[in-house]
Amino acid sequence: MPAPSSPEPITALAWVVEHRERLVEDLAACCRIPSVACEERGELARMADWLTERLRPLLDEVEQLPVADAPPAVVGRARGSGAASVLLYSHYDVQPAEPLDAWSVPPFAARPEGGRLVARGVADDKADVMARVHALEALRATGRPLPCTVVWLSEGAEETGSAGLADFLRAEHERLAADACLWESYLLRDDGRPEIGFGCRGLVYVELTLRTLRRDQHSAFAGVFRSAPLELARALATLAAADGRPTIDGLAERALAFNAADLKAVAGIPAPSAAEAALDGRDPYVDRARAELGRRLVTEATVNVAGIVAGHTDPGAKTVLPAEARAKLDLRLVPGQTPGDAVALLRAHLDRRGFADVEIDVLHSVPAAKSAIDFPLAEAVTQAARELHGEPIRYPLVPGGGPLHLLEESLAIPTVMPPGSTRMSSGIHAPDEHVLIDDYLTHVAFTIRTLELLGELSDAHTQRGTRRNG
Repeated sequence: MPAPSSPEPITALAWVVEHRERLVEDLAACCRIPSVACEERGELARMADWLTERLRPLLDEVEQLPVADAPPAVVGRARGSGAASVLLYSHYDVQPAEPLDAWSVPPFAARPEGGRLVARGVADDKADVMARVHALEALRATGRPLPCTVVWLSEGAEETGSAGLADFLRAEHERLAADACLWESYLLRDDGRPEIGFGCRGLVYVELTLRTLRRDQHSAFAGVFRSAPLELARALATLAAADGRPTIDGLAERALAFNAADLKAVAGIPAPSAAEAALDGRDPYVDRARAELGRRLVTEATVNVAGIVAGHTDPGAKTVLPAEARAKLDLRLVPGQTPGDAVALLRAHLDRRGFADVEIDVLHSVPAAKSAIDFPLAEAVTQAARELHGEPIRYPLVPGGGPLHLLEESLAIPTVMPPGSTRMSSGIHAPDEHVLIDDYLTHVAFTIRTLELLGELSDAHTQRGTRRNG
């Protein structure tokens, strides 16, 4: 009689299904810690401690390291069986929850209901933090060696501009050394199709101020005295064409050309959904061919008027000629267009058109950053997304901005922004921020599969290189 066969070992993906309820409760517990940026440092410290303890049994080493002018970074490493190594970047700070009365549930109660988890920070970025914790836990719990070496980095100041991170990365570059970085996640589209990013546009945020009089005057003198709001409005109107294309002199000429692989990927990017933004009976899109809109998210700069303030804006009438007007602008930049150059070009553009009195104050800036789209981690993320979600849309640059350039400058490694739990409708930075529970569980499975594929692909690349060299 043959000996009874031993049962098949459970796979990491099956482990996720088996432990579904506990994984969701773990994510909720993480979200119940109100680690709000710029607020009580005690809660940020509690979040760092909580995460450190969760990682301790999963990594070979983990510790908190000081970051100048910021909460500590949680840093760790675990050696894998394969040749590849990956840096897992995330952040544990979250945006403030105000206005609190706009939430349908308390923002830090984090009670799973109706197939979703509503909580401040769940989509940005605690679903990423916990999906990676759970992926490592699944691999450990099912007795599998890590398929690649994992380096962990979670910072606590991303929501306020990652203060101190550049110096930290330079000082700790040996400890954080890896082949590539898996950044925080990008998006799932409304239909569930995954989106992958390989860089981000730059950003420069400025405030324009025009003072034309010492103090406000009676509006009967309009047409005699200069109007700050009208002059500033005319200045703003010179910055972009009717189709939204920036018209700042010399800005477009600074952009670097995209290569053939990038342009092929760009050709597959559809226009973003307007389902959350459209008014009934009105076209929400700018006056350009719909087929161009996806491309311009990647290849073109933008000028956006984020806000305008002047004169009497309270209820009721007040006949006043305002002495001052202010506008806040954000300029999204592509590689080749640096924040410093963009501000200098803006200044020259305004001066050339008679608006030298308009003052420019730079409030925030971050350069563009771009990786290749054809290295082993990129292949692993693309294949894992295809298996778990469907054919991905790949962005050589995502439309938003972020501190990816810090890794490029300090660690010299390429970066991928994978699909995760976040959709356009997730309400990042808004009331009722949420993720779908099924999306989160798929996020965990996707992370497991990405690590597995990275190990396989890197080992295959190594073997091919050995055969060629042999």
